[in-house]
Amino acid sequence: MDIVKIQSSKIPHDVIEKAVNVLKQGGIVVYPTDTAYGLGADALNEDAVGRIFIIKKRIQKPLPVIVANFTMLKQVAVTNPLGLKLGKKYWPAPLTIIFKKQPQISSALTLGLPTIGVKIPNSPVALALVRALGRPITTTSANLSGMKNNYTIDDVLRQFRDTEPRPDLLIDAGTLPEIAVSTVVDSTKGKPIVMREGPVKIAI
Repeated sequence: MDIVKIQSSKIPHDVIEKAVNVLKQGGIVVYPTDTAYGLGADALNEDAVGRIFIIKKRIQKPLPVIVANFTMLKQVAVTNPLGLKLGKKYWPAPLTIIFKKQPQISSALTLGLPTIGVKIPNSPVALALVRALGRPITTTSANLSGMKNNYTIDDVLRQFRDTEPRPDLLIDAGTLPEIAVSTVVDSTKGKPIVMREGPVKIAI
């Protein structure tokens, strides 16, 4: 596993370029999000998505994605007035909004569900990756399924050092604030349904 260090307030262009090259080749990148460290893959690459499930040893839970803006949102999700209202009110933030998925989105990402979780995070690194790639990336915690979230790269390394396969590139932004994982809200039922409580408290 290759590791590159950055300062949380500064994102060197060469680091983003290196990470995007890994993503374009179907690789997996560990990156800082607005909560814990996350595992990123090109969300439209079925093989890369499959590697995320294998790396995390994850079953029966679909993968949410990060988008850069509302234009990219519409490439993966069938938007609705409630979901757009929530996004415009709260994003960028640790809030995942569930929409109906666009028909072309692979069931490998959603595990056959007709919905997809999407967010625009309050994370300069995550947004820089998505913008540079020009495609959504997965946003799932960089841990083995069922294990604790990781807020340092050392913790990530401890969890993955004895497993195969492992992430290809780790972006080390130091110790992240221990913020709980994202709030998840379903926008497809006509009223907001909070599926998981988190840092964002929904009031709409």
